Amino acid sequence: MAAHDTKPEAAITEAAELKNRRYTVGYIRDWKTHNRATSITLKGGWLDEAGFETGTPLKVRVMPGCLVLTAQELPPAPPPEPEIMQTLRKVCKLSARKQRQVTELIEVISKPQR
Repeated sequence: MAAHDTKPEAAITEAAELKNRRYTVGYIRDWKTHNRATSITLKGGWLDEAGFETGTPLKVRVMPGCLVLTAQELPPAPPPEPEIMQTLRKVCKLSARKQRQVTELIEVISKPQR
């Protein structure tokens, strides 16, 4: 009955290699107060493999003796501004309200008609 719950040793070893890293808490000089500030620097290709690519926003949960780092998804990029809006902005100064109105008009016009 327990046989289906067991994992091969190789999988456990590979997972342990990815998860166990040793670091030492150090310090940096706080540029505002010139006092020492506690610091931890994490480096290595293993961060990419764990889903922490350059530019990834992090959520840090702090508990006594424990830090949990969670990669957050990037918000979707805003759609590109229509070329006509870029041209209008160069030619004349539009208020934010007028820009929204023009953008809405462009969206209505550009939708395929049934």
